[in-house]
Amino acid sequence: MNTKTLSRTISVCVENGKKLLEDAKYLFGWDRYSTALALSVLAQEEFAKAFLLQLVMEEALPWLPEVRRSMAKHQCKHLLAIVMEWLPPFDFDLLAEQQRRSTEKHEKKMAWYKRSMDRYRAGNLRPDPNDPDPIEEEFHLPADVATALNIYRFEELEKLKSGYAWRDADWAKGKARKVADGALDRKKQSALYVDVTETGEVGLHPGLITRAEAHEAIQRAERLSYPLISYSDEYRKLKEILPLVFSSLKEVEGKT
Repeated sequence: MNTKTLSRTISVCVENGKKLLEDAKYLFGWDRYSTALALSVLAQEEFAKAFLLQLVMEEALPWLPEVRRSMAKHQCKHLLAIVMEWLPPFDFDLLAEQQRRSTEKHEKKMAWYKRSMDRYRAGNLRPDPNDPDPIEEEFHLPADVATALNIYRFEELEKLKSGYAWRDADWAKGKARKVADGALDRKKQSALYVDVTETGEVGLHPGLITRAEAHEAIQRAERLSYPLISYSDEYRKLKEILPLVFSSLKEVEGKT
């Protein structure tokens, strides 16, 4: 995949998301809360699409047909948005802190290596139990983020590939489950259309969208619009995990 092509597409997606967000804020100021919410969710989807393409460009995600087709599924983009919310946005103070931690880890590792070599030269070939190798702490994804990634990979992409999805009992609850079951997309639809019940009565409709809901949607879209720190600990770990999660999909693809 051509990096320049992807980079250009990412920029267009982000720019369109920002325009949708600007329109949402404008309409919010005119008390058009339902339309503001709908546009905010559309903006979130554009930012999530750009995020997916960024991961593809960095070779953390494979550019397979199922991944490409997932960009057209609202729930897939909503699941990726959960991952985006966890990743730290670009911030100079945060950048400086990240660099400080990285330098500290490196210096600690090099100091331990020097002590180990000194012991070796002194004829002490056994590891010192009081001076263990300073390995990194075990890393765990937040529950919602892990569930969002599992649902995206093993439910959504599998449905796109074969029509069947694997569901795990551990993914049955929480924010990611609601998003995967279409909660956010239904909210967006209800902000645009009047639902008519079987008895001909008015069901969900734009008038039910509150100011608070629209404001929350705008804030979330604004958060997703911020550039992410691609060298943060979180982003680095995500890029390590994704190839492992998607390796089986690539293997299956290679056999078909």
